[in-house]
Amino acid sequence: MTHVLNAALRKTLAESNSNVEQRGSLCNDEKLRFDFSHKKALSLKELQQVEAYVNDVINDNLEVTNQILPLEEAQALPGVVAVFGEVYPDPVRVVSVSDEVSIEFCGGTHLSNTKEAGAFVLVEETAVAKGIRRITGVTGEIALEAQQRGLEMKQMFGNANKNVNLAELRKELDAAFISTPLKIELRSQLEVLQKKAAEKNKAALNQRIQSVIADLTASLKEKEKQKQKEQEIIVQTVDIGADGKASNKVLDALRKVAPNTAFLGISEEEVGSGGKVLCFAVVPQVMIDDNGMNASDWINETLKVIGGRGGGRPANAQGQAPQCTSEDVALLVQAANAYA
Repeated sequence: MTHVLNAALRKTLAESNSNVEQRGSLCNDEKLRFDFSHKKALSLKELQQVEAYVNDVINDNLEVTNQILPLEEAQALPGVVAVFGEVYPDPVRVVSVSDEVSIEFCGGTHLSNTKEAGAFVLVEETAVAKGIRRITGVTGEIALEAQQRGLEMKQMFGNANKNVNLAELRKELDAAFISTPLKIELRSQLEVLQKKAAEKNKAALNQRIQSVIADLTASLKEKEKQKQKEQEIIVQTVDIGADGKASNKVLDALRKVAPNTAFLGISEEEVGSGGKVLCFAVVPQVMIDDNGMNASDWINETLKVIGGRGGGRPANAQGQAPQCTSEDVALLVQAANAYA
């Protein structure tokens, strides 16, 4: 099928004025490798066109013929293709795929009909030297299996908006043995899905931040109305993910409402997931001066009970632990209150 692939490249790259010349090939019953002259990587559209052309020729059920001709006569055949720099015997073997697809000098083994290849899947396109590209493809049962796997991956992407784990989907796509053009196409789709998911998550996080701020503000204002002690210490679990920037927004809001309150927040990356946990704290200057309280020490004394650590300044600090169960959250609350 290297002859058909050569024809596909010549036809596809003709518009870019590329003088495609074969620079080497390897072919067996189910795999082929074809090196050719071209200055840059093929675009997605070009890869799709090459793959589609080869499969069209296979499905057209075209006869493959060969004949032995005197070299001079063979060289005069319209559209005949020879490998650049190759020295051919006289007479030479000429292989034709119909009268319109390909006529090449070649001494290798061939199919008697294009349909015998079954299918073609382009699995790699890469550079092997300056100005030389390489295409690797598969045929036969391996190609048919790759096409089927490709259909399955397309279906998975069609359902990707239905609570699919995009990180796992990327891993599965990267590992899938499917058509390279299809893989490129699906990766582009995945980037769009990830962008939409990130925007959705950001909006949801902002809502959670505002909810936490509103609850804290209402609680602190109520305590102020009841004329409770001026210096307050609060340890509280909140739901803002393990996002350091989100914690800063909460602390900034708290400083405005209750400048004399020391606060330590505990937030899981995802509640109940067993993943990361974030602890963040603010300590007013009056508590630093009068009581020697230190936000950085508070964070570290809290997190060390589950193997985490943090850092910062006496007035504000934050830190994380890589894993956290619901039992760990209770330990963190206990440790934070013990320090305070």
